[in-house]
Amino acid sequence: MSDNQIVIIGGGLQGLATAFTLLQRGEEVLILERDSDVATSASFANAGMLTPSQSSPWNSPDDILQILAGIGKKDSPMAMSPLAIPTLFSWGLKFLINSTPKRFNRITSNLYTLGSYSKDLTKDVREKFNLSYEHSERGTLKIYRNQENFDKAVKKLSSIFPDNSGVSILEDEELIQLEPQLKDIKSKLSGGIHFSNDEIGDAYKFCKQLEDIIRSSGGRILTNTKINKILVDKNKINCVVTDRAILQTKRVVVCAGSWSRELLKKVRLKLPVTPVKGYSLTYDTHGLNNMPKISLVDEGIHTAVTPFENRIRIAGTAEFVQFDDSIHPKREAYLNNMLRTIYPNLFSQIDRTEGKLWHGFRPMSADGLPFIGKTKIDGLYVNCGQGHLGWTLAMGSAALLADQIQGRDSEIDLNPYLASRSL
Repeated sequence: MSDNQIVIIGGGLQGLATAFTLLQRGEEVLILERDSDVATSASFANAGMLTPSQSSPWNSPDDILQILAGIGKKDSPMAMSPLAIPTLFSWGLKFLINSTPKRFNRITSNLYTLGSYSKDLTKDVREKFNLSYEHSERGTLKIYRNQENFDKAVKKLSSIFPDNSGVSILEDEELIQLEPQLKDIKSKLSGGIHFSNDEIGDAYKFCKQLEDIIRSSGGRILTNTKINKILVDKNKINCVVTDRAILQTKRVVVCAGSWSRELLKKVRLKLPVTPVKGYSLTYDTHGLNNMPKISLVDEGIHTAVTPFENRIRIAGTAEFVQFDDSIHPKREAYLNNMLRTIYPNLFSQIDRTEGKLWHGFRPMSADGLPFIGKTKIDGLYVNCGQGHLGWTLAMGSAALLADQIQGRDSEIDLNPYLASRSL
C-alpha cells in the first residue's frame, strides 16, 4: 500500500461519498469497513429522502420539550433512556446552548445551504453515471394537523427560503389534489407545504452503485475490518492498526458515523457527536391499490412516509439510548399506528406480518452541524455528524472535505462546518 493513499474509515454514505469524490479528483483511496458489506448501518434503510427543506436541527424549544417528555417512554416520537442521561450531560449542554433563536436560525440556514449544494451534486452524479436507485423528483409534502403550528411554519419560510423557490403553501383541496390518498384524513389537516425541490430514493441502492464506481475506478474497499487504533507520531498520522494489518499512511479520514467519537477519543480528540437511534418499517406494496405518490412528513408526529416503486417505508422516532440495540415492541406498533393515521386505506390492505423493521444510529452533533475537514493532528480529517440529514448532506460534505485535503476554494462557505471548531 502506498503511504500516499488516503485511508477512509467507514463505508456508509459519508465514507463512500468521500471516497468517490476524492477518486474523481485523482486521489488514491482505501475504505475500511467493519461490517461485511458497505452501507449496512445508518445508511441502510433510512427514510430515503434528500430534503434540504427539512434543515432545522433538533434543538428547537418544541423538540427539546418532546425529548424531555419522552424520558423513559417507548411510545413517544422522541424518547430518552434515564440510563443515558449521565453520558449526555456535556453533549446536552452544548445542544441547549445552540438552541437560542439566533443560533437556531443561523444553523438552519447553514444546513439548508449545504443541503441544497449537496442535492445538486447528487443529481450531477446520478446523471453523469446513469445511476438508478428508485429516485423521484416530486418533492416532499409536509402536513400539519394543528393550525397554530401551520401558521408558525408558514411565517418561518422566508427565513429559511429567502426567495421561496420551490415552496408552495397548500390548504384544503390543494392538498388533496397533490396527494389524493390524504382524502381520508382531510378533515384532520390544517394545511401543508410542498417543497418541490426535494427528492427521494433508496439510499442503500445509491451506496451500492457508488461502491461499484469506486472499485471500477481503482479504489479499494476492505470489509470485515476492525480498526484497533490510529497511531500518531509527533502530532502527525503515522499508520492505522487493524485486526488484519498495520497500514502506513499520511492521511486518514474518519467517516464512521456515530462510532467516530470512540475512534477519535483514542487520539485524545473529543468529538461532540452522540448516537440517536431511529427506526424504519418497510412494506411490500406490489399489487396494492391507492398508493401515495409523494414523500410526506407529518410534522405533528415526527414521521416520514416514503413511497418507492413497490414498497412504502415509514421512518421516524428518535431515541437517546446510546448504542442500545434492543427493539421494544412499542416501536413497531408506533410506526404502524403512524401509517394508519396518515393513510388508513393503504394500512387496511397491507399484511403487517411482512413488515421489515430496521434501526440505525444517527450521528448527531451538539450544534446540529456536521464536522468536516482538518483536525489539530496533521493528516487526520473527519466527515461526521450529519445527523438526520445524512443522505441530504453526503455529496456536499464530501466535496468540502476534498476541497480541504487538496487546498481548493470551496463553492460554498465551508467555515460553519469546519471540524476545527471542536477538534
